[in-house]
Amino acid sequence: MQQEDIERELSIDELSQVTGIPSRTIRFYNTQGLLPPPQKRGRVAYYSGEHVRVLTLIKELKEKHNLPLDLIRQLLEIRAQHGEIQMNLALKQRLLRPLATSSQETRFSRELLLEQTGISPALLDELLRLELLFPVQEGEQVLFTGDDLLLVELYRRLMELGLPLALVTLIRFHLRQLVRSEIAAFEQSLLPRWQSRSLPLEEQARQFEEILTLTDTLISILHRKLL
Repeated sequence: MQQEDIERELSIDELSQVTGIPSRTIRFYNTQGLLPPPQKRGRVAYYSGEHVRVLTLIKELKEKHNLPLDLIRQLLEIRAQHGEIQMNLALKQRLLRPLATSSQETRFSRELLLEQTGISPALLDELLRLELLFPVQEGEQVLFTGDDLLLVELYRRLMELGLPLALVTLIRFHLRQLVRSEIAAFEQSLLPRWQSRSLPLEEQARQFEEILTLTDTLISILHRKLL
């Protein structure tokens, strides 16, 4: 793709040639609201470098990440309103969600967690006392998950940078209050709405996943804006 192709106005056939996306697919994306409206002069539509960038993004999100068009539309809306950094953040959160699920399946004994992280037994006991880790009980064993391993690394790095565990504890407290409010909103607003519409479980799960992605992104953006 040449730089001059991005900067000059393009017909739909030229846009197709530059991006490698068939003209009929570009027209379909237009009908789905994935692209900004082209400039029209008479009956001819002209496309700009922004269209090239958006189509390149769509192609990457579909081919590299195998994302559906509905989710791609959400990411493009975030990009239009808040920029590419926040869009990439939302994408990472969406892609990391399955990894977070799989990390729940990994189990570490206390000894292995200490060995993997290099923290002291005293610090581990302090993290447990403050309820900053989330071990699971399996029979007579208390085991830690991959999330616990990641949390320990995050806590240690924050402490190395000079932040006290008291701040982490405060963050946990407020997040817990937020989660309780989210659960209440789900039970009072979403669940009755789904039930009244006899929404299939698969669609409920899809909408819930979308809500999680949106609220994760919302929290991240508001956090940065309020700092």
